[in-house]
Amino acid sequence: SIGPQKEVVERIAKEDAEIVVMVPENMEPHTYSPTPNQMMKVAEADIYFEMGSGIEFELRNMDTIRETNRQMDVVDMSSGIEIVSLEDHGPGRFDISNRSGTERDGTDPHIWMDPYSMARMADNVLEALIARDPENEEIYRANHGSYMEELNATIEHVSSVLDEFRGRSFLTYHPSFGYFADAFGLIQVSVQEEGGEPGPQTVSALIDRARKENITVVLVEPQFDSSSARKIADAIDGKVLTADPLASDYMNNLRTLAENLEEAFNDG
Repeated sequence: SIGPQKEVVERIAKEDAEIVVMVPENMEPHTYSPTPNQMMKVAEADIYFEMGSGIEFELRNMDTIRETNRQMDVVDMSSGIEIVSLEDHGPGRFDISNRSGTERDGTDPHIWMDPYSMARMADNVLEALIARDPENEEIYRANHGSYMEELNATIEHVSSVLDEFRGRSFLTYHPSFGYFADAFGLIQVSVQEEGGEPGPQTVSALIDRARKENITVVLVEPQFDSSSARKIADAIDGKVLTADPLASDYMNNLRTLAENLEEAFNDG
């Protein structure tokens, strides 16, 4: 469905698979619909890896995708992973000012931002590929092992970079980074309100909170209008970082995010 799934599937399947990502980078899963060419690819596919965590693209399109190719295996990559609400993120929990519209019953679907969850997804991908193509089990297991070594190294790197900042908060326009924050001891504070632009009172309250809690970092995403987040950053003399939770180069993306946060926290 989305870019972050591509790397893990590509690394485990390697040359044995042609991979098509349904939601292109810099497109918004809340609104994107498949093109006719993409649906032709679905009709020819052997496996569809759905994120399964409640992203809006899948809620709107999975029934059609399944009907387009009933012989295709549909694999839920979220199997075995806890999906939590926005309010359940972080040691301090979130108050009403942090809530935002989420895709499925108030849950946060951005599970891939936790690399420990991505490790479980890699296991799910391995099982699905072996079930579909048992003759190549040995190859898939070797590829999975190599991927896990690199993913574990990425987790260790990000942990070492962010360890001294445990308990620090950052602002983000859209609440995409809660699982990442939980994994590495940070706290996400969302600007977005009920899935849309925050009102003046919310912006004022967030500015007051940021000053009180010494929040100096604001994350913005290329898929969203970040004017409100930048306004808050200007008011608190904060640093704006662009981070893309939908980037397909997953491990490099996590490393870059951690290193950018480290630099910004040190500057603040």
